[in-house]
Amino acid sequence: ALRRQGGWYQAGGRRLEPGELAARAAELSPNALLRPVLQDWLLPSVAYVGGPAELAYLAQAETLYRTLLGRMPVAVPRAAFTLLDARSAKLMKRYGLTLPDFFGGEQALAGRMAAALTPPNVARGVEETSAAVAAAVDSLRPRLEAFDPTLAAALGRSRARMLYQLSKIGRKVAREALRRDGRAAGDAAYLSALVYPERRLQERYYGILPFLARHGLDLPGRLLEILPLNCPDHVVYAP
Repeated sequence: ALRRQGGWYQAGGRRLEPGELAARAAELSPNALLRPVLQDWLLPSVAYVGGPAELAYLAQAETLYRTLLGRMPVAVPRAAFTLLDARSAKLMKRYGLTLPDFFGGEQALAGRMAAALTPPNVARGVEETSAAVAAAVDSLRPRLEAFDPTLAAALGRSRARMLYQLSKIGRKVAREALRRDGRAAGDAAYLSALVYPERRLQERYYGILPFLARHGLDLPGRLLEILPLNCPDHVVYAP
């Protein structure tokens, strides 16, 4: 990296005069912030379509654009989307899943699906019991504080342990529901591999070829028609 020091430049441990740099201009290249400015000087553009990281760089380069060019292109977010097939679309609807449910990984997704399989009366019973225990303990706290504050503090710790155990029972109920529905574990693995493979967004992991093979060679044109190009949000789409 070149750093300006008065009328000369510093490059690591070397001191370089402007004339020497000018003579070696072909050996110089812009860094990540200066590169878009140089490229827009050579090939002026009206708009720049980029991903989140690219647009963040472009925003940081705004000062350079203004100083060196007096203008900059319009920043447009590229379309970001996850493609579903018929099976995954049905599974997400069945389990009431949205894209953020995948971000915790396959195990967390399986837990979320298990909760959807838990009988409503059982899930409601665990929630009602937890609420009743919390309310009973909270009503006791003022009396203990008036009698002995140390007992009130102990009660607070006991309250946390009781609620933790009830929460643990709820998780065990969900796991049992998942075990009884043998397909659910396979469904979780299938969905994770398609929607959030290796804990990465689908568009960051897969190329286009498998989706062209599954959905047809006209897929890009169909995406162009359906996707909101002026929307910065991630879109989940089932062709």
